[in-house]
Amino acid sequence: MKYYKGYIALSTVLITLALVILIGVSTSLLSINDLLSSDSGQKSNTAVNLVEACIEDALLQLNNENSIDSSIVLPNGNCSVTIISSTGGFWDFTVSTDQEGFYKSVRVKATVGEYVSVNSWLDV
Repeated sequence: MKYYKGYIALSTVLITLALVILIGVSTSLLSINDLLSSDSGQKSNTAVNLVEACIEDALLQLNNENSIDSSIVLPNGNCSVTIISSTGGFWDFTVSTDQEGFYKSVRVKATVGEYVSVNSWLDV
């Protein structure tokens, strides 16, 4: 008696099943990686947008009051301002924020006269 009937069919089904599972797991892992990458990009952009909004607010304070607060509070987050120098009408300061683990800092050099003029805007 031969008990080898269906051996090839069973092997084919098992190999096909293994390939389908492998493709499914690979697709799932790639999708998860894409989602995490997209989320990181969005949080990074949020930090950039917030620090730029804080810089604009600091420049507005310079224009209106000729001073800058050490902390800027906006509806979507907070920034800290470090004044490096403020000699005469020349201001050098850094604005930074930390949004959900994404840190962004920008150093700004500006001149205050009749109006505020930005001389330098550098990511640090």
